Parts: sequence; C-alpha cells; structure tokens
Amino acid sequence: MENNEQPWQPAIPGSLIDPNEVHVWRAFLDLNKAPKEHLLGTLSADELSRVSRFRFEKDQRRFIEARGILRQILGAYLQKKPHTLQFNYGNNGKPFLANNETLQFNLSHSGNMALYAFAYNRNIGIDLEYIQQDIAIEEVANQFFSEPEIVSMQQLAEPKRNELFFQYWTRKEALIKATGVGLSFPVETLDVSRVNGSTLAPILLPGDEGKVPKWYVQDLLPAPGYTAAIVVEGGDCGFSYWGYYG
Repeated sequence: MENNEQPWQPAIPGSLIDPNEVHVWRAFLDLNKAPKEHLLGTLSADELSRVSRFRFEKDQRRFIEARGILRQILGAYLQKKPHTLQFNYGNNGKPFLANNETLQFNLSHSGNMALYAFAYNRNIGIDLEYIQQDIAIEEVANQFFSEPEIVSMQQLAEPKRNELFFQYWTRKEALIKATGVGLSFPVETLDVSRVNGSTLAPILLPGDEGKVPKWYVQDLLPAPGYTAAIVVEGGDCGFSYWGYYG
C-alpha cells in the first residue's frame, strides 16, 4: 500500500458543487483532551444517552467529537444550526437526516481520525481502520473472507499481509454500510480481491453476476498507518477531499 494521500483541501465548501460529486472529509480527533464545548452542545438527547453508555472515557470523547463534527459539516451544507439537525436510523442503525431525503452521508472513525462522505441522491458507505499489528488476521479472514481473498493474503509477507487484510476489510464494511444490509450479510461470499482500488471500480454482490453494476468502490489513503474505502451507488461521480479544522 502506498503512503501517498488524497489531496485534502484545507477549506470549507459552501455546498456540494455538483449532484455527481462526492465530498470526503477527514478530521483528526483529539482524544487526550476534553471535547470542545461547542461540539458537545450540538448533540441530541439520544446521542448524549449513547455517550453515557460507553465504558471508557476515550470512547466517549471519540463519539462526541466524531458526531459533533458531523453536525458541523451538515450544518454548513444545509445552512442550519448543527444542534437543530435531527437524525433517523434505518433497520440496521444507519443514520440519515430527518426531513431531508436528498443529502446522504456516512461516517467512520478509528484511532484518532474520522472520515465522512456526503452526496446527493445516492447511497454511500465509508469505512476507516487503523492498521493494527496485534490482530489474529488469519482467524478473522477464515471466518469472513472469501477463498480468493485468503489466497491473496497468503502470498504476501508481513507487514504487507496485514495491510491487505485491512484493505479488504474496509471494502467489505463500506459496502455493507452503503447497502444498509447490516451485519447479517454473509461477507465471506463477497470477493473484493479483484477490485482495482486506485480508481472507482464496480463491485458485485453475490448473485449479481451478469447484471449492470450498481455499487462502486474506491480505496482511500487518509494517512500513514490507516486504510479506508468508500462505496457509492452508481459510478458516475467524482470525488473531492476536504480537511476539517474547526
């Protein structure tokens, strides 16, 4: 995996420029300090309830920052105050805006980073993972990966094998989040090993062979030590990358 990153722009766009453009945002979370009060103050009662259920303080801070930043970005797009935004949730817990069916979004956070994706009128999913070295990747792969994926991993030595494991994992997770099918989806039947992740590439669900592709995936390089992927509905879109520095 290369260590070069996407060109993250240090600015805040006023709106989504084009219906066929997807905006990807990167934010660094300061997990060693108390969350900024303006982020905490934007959370709803149900979000604050979720915060209280986290056992560890660092997880509480991570959720407050990640969800608070989401509200800041959505508020900028919609020209609304962040605390006024209301979320509903799908059957598998995927959040979406109440009273707004056009602006779609998804988020993921891992380590001290969060990624967000925004688009109009298309389902999207994004997944971010900090590449850990102390995970029994063979055991996990045997349970959740397809045979071609396992074979591809076995052909590599460490640390490339570990990196490839997380690359495959983020592709699968992003697809699950985009489709909204939830954790019951048999991910071991999904083969992402043949995807060219450097460009937007079609990805087929089991049983969709021969059909016109609906879902497209692209790998992201948010920072050294991390891997990520984004899945979008339809391949007729471009990406721009933004850095949150609020």
